[in-house]
Amino acid sequence: MKKIACIVCLLCAIQLTAQTEKEKEKFLGKIAKSDTEIADPKKGADPKTWINRAQLFKDIYDAPRKNLVLGIAQLQVKLLFKDEKFRTDNVEIDGTAYEILRSTDKKLYFDESGVLAFWIIEDKVVDDPLLKASEAYVKAYELDAKGSQTKKIKEGLTILSYNLLQEGSAAYTLHEYDKALHCFENALKITDHPTINIIDSANVYNTGLIARLAGDNEKAIEYFGKAIEIGYESQGNAYANYASLLRERGDTLKSMEILNQAFIKYPKNQDILIQLINAYMSAGSDLSAALPFIKEAQQNEPDNASLYNAEGIIYEQLKEVEKAFESYMKALELDPDYFASQYSIGALFYNQAVELQNEAGNELDDAKYRQLDEAMKAAFKRALPYLVRAHELMPEERSIVETVRGIYYRFREESPDLSERFEYYSKMLETM
Repeated sequence: MKKIACIVCLLCAIQLTAQTEKEKEKFLGKIAKSDTEIADPKKGADPKTWINRAQLFKDIYDAPRKNLVLGIAQLQVKLLFKDEKFRTDNVEIDGTAYEILRSTDKKLYFDESGVLAFWIIEDKVVDDPLLKASEAYVKAYELDAKGSQTKKIKEGLTILSYNLLQEGSAAYTLHEYDKALHCFENALKITDHPTINIIDSANVYNTGLIARLAGDNEKAIEYFGKAIEIGYESQGNAYANYASLLRERGDTLKSMEILNQAFIKYPKNQDILIQLINAYMSAGSDLSAALPFIKEAQQNEPDNASLYNAEGIIYEQLKEVEKAFESYMKALELDPDYFASQYSIGALFYNQAVELQNEAGNELDDAKYRQLDEAMKAAFKRALPYLVRAHELMPEERSIVETVRGIYYRFREESPDLSERFEYYSKMLETM
């Protein structure tokens, strides 16, 4: 019985494939006929010829989808495609589990609630039928001098725009960003057409996001700039993306100008604040100007250790050592394993010790020399526990081991324990 069942399934699959191929041939024949008609001087000048061509490509797009709509249950889909054989797969995308119904020409993705989230058609009669349909409608509009077909053209283009956004969203979910960008851009071109003439501001911004993911930064800059121009600022995120891309392109002055404008309007946007902080720190001039932005960012994210570490770096650069220490310590209160702050405190005291050593070397007064020497030793010892912890957090960093070993070398004769520590780090260096 199993063998008979397998033969029946095979026959069904062959029959379905034959039907699919027959349908393809039928559509290809219609395309050939349409090609002939648009090449004909008389028929090619008739807007109705182009509207028919647009509808043909839309039919080609719709054929494998039948009456699929997003959000329908899996049972309804199986009834809709009752003549097709599906196998089931499971996949996780960005933390969301999907069940896939896969047939010879399509993959249908159902989310965790069991409804259709999106689909992919794999066996196509022609590439880009939606784009070909939109081009045909645009040509029909150009030829429709009397405007008698405007309503039909508008309706057709509106549906195509919706279909393109669906296709683009599916591609985005699957991380196919080039395809998603192609779809979103063409959807925008359609809504910009005179028959529709609507600025889809949200999709202008979304197209910028997708362009950035696709690695097309110039297009991303264009769309984020346009989003800001038309007032779709996404609570400052359009500015943040725009400024970031400008900086990556090397236009740092323009980037800073955009960030300052954005901060006035969106002082709580953390991305804008972080970019401003980094911009001032990278520029190296007037670092104190970055402190108000850091304070604001800390209010927004009081548990973000990196903000206190950044504050410490600025105070250190401004030679305000005690304030730098306080900021680094605050970072460690929030995250004791934060390497940057552990290392920064160790380096802070180590550098202080080196300065005292240099000062002592130039001191001729014995009393002052002894005073400087004691302060130097105290600074080295203050640095030690932080540098040791930094090594524990990043054991492969040779320079830290060398520094720790150097400090223990200074104090190796003070006690057997310090001597053992010196030997320990000496042997460690030999193996690195």
